[in-house]
Amino acid sequence: MREEIDARLHANLARVRAIVGVYQERAGAGSGRRPVEIVDLLRAAVVFLHATMEDVLRSGLEWKWPDAASPELLVDVPVVGNKKVKIELADLIAHRGKTVDEVIRLSIVAQLERSNFNNVGDLRTAVARMGLDPNLVIPYQGELAAMMGRRHRIVHRADRLDEVGSGHHGAASLGQSFVMHWVDAVDMFCTDLIAKL
Repeated sequence: MREEIDARLHANLARVRAIVGVYQERAGAGSGRRPVEIVDLLRAAVVFLHATMEDVLRSGLEWKWPDAASPELLVDVPVVGNKKVKIELADLIAHRGKTVDEVIRLSIVAQLERSNFNNVGDLRTAVARMGLDPNLVIPYQGELAAMMGRRHRIVHRADRLDEVGSGHHGAASLGQSFVMHWVDAVDMFCTDLIAKL
């Protein structure tokens, strides 16, 4: 499983780097701000980079969370097929014939389908649920927080810039160096995480 997660991480990072490469070709040489439509390639790279990190987190959680799960780590996970966290005996009828381990695993998988990781706290929680030290996030948290914040702005506000006037564009500026710095941070964080799984 570790090798599969690692291979998918590096394949996805290659895809992010390819998007940045297309940006480089389209942006050309020289200084100055590029048109919003060209910088949208970097915005797409940020969104895909976040998805790459989330894929590693979900995969690690699906693999490790069921086995590392102490009761405290399952408090907010509803039993698969239920929206409520507290269940009654009648709710278990749908799971007749399954082992408790199967129901736990299916419930975690269902929870992961609805989950996202939007801030450092979410990352720390995910790492802890894998049975690892949540402090694993600390060396990367600044860069990851900046990347997640920018992804949120891109996805939910189209990276809109409300300032008007000369020199202002319809979207916030974004430099290739920022994006590549975030790529490196995601690569190091995920590689470190995978090695400890």
